[in-house]
Amino acid sequence: MADLAIVFHWTPADCADFSIRELMDWRERARKRSAPEDAHGAHGKGKKR
Repeated sequence: MADLAIVFHWTPADCADFSIRELMDWRERARKRSAPEDAHGAHGKGKKR
């Protein structure tokens, strides 16, 4: 739930009624939002030019 608090500015009370499945879905959305892909679809690390 810390991911959701940081990315979406939600409190634990905001997420209290979520099912485990909902928490996992929102956690994945938070992960994607906090680590956007570059224009080539790759994450910056390990990228060769």
